[in-house]
Amino acid sequence: MTEIEFQHYLSTAIKEYAKNKIDAGTWTNENAFKNANASFKELLPAGIKTANTFFYSITFQADTVGYIWFASYRDNPLMAFIYDFKIYDNFQNKGFGSKALQLTTQEAKLKGFSSIALHVFGSNKRAIHVYEKNGFTTTDITMQKKL
Repeated sequence: MTEIEFQHYLSTAIKEYAKNKIDAGTWTNENAFKNANASFKELLPAGIKTANTFFYSITFQADTVGYIWFASYRDNPLMAFIYDFKIYDNFQNKGFGSKALQLTTQEAKLKGFSSIALHVFGSNKRAIHVYEKNGFTTTDITMQKKL
């Protein structure tokens, strides 16, 4: 991913992350954007040049079909953690997600990681299906009940 692509990514990713956290009931509308912005600043203190952080644009022919960001997990440096991954809507259900995960797994292995992990919102059934199909298994579950 280029610096220009990264800046475009950031302009939408922080807002999208805040919305996902609101939809999941984790954050309130009042503090979601502030929390999302703080999370990105903590994870990316040097932006795209943050050490042990890897951003890729996913392309097919002349089209950018999505992106993926993974980095060394702060609690376990031998684990690569996928912090963000998206295949744009008009390119979904065409195998791009599975192929991107396969290539990311290979890349993480080449970089010396022994495992790869990610977080997925429980309501994202499509993503869960793709991750399970590509060998990811559940390690933790957070559950919530509306009152």
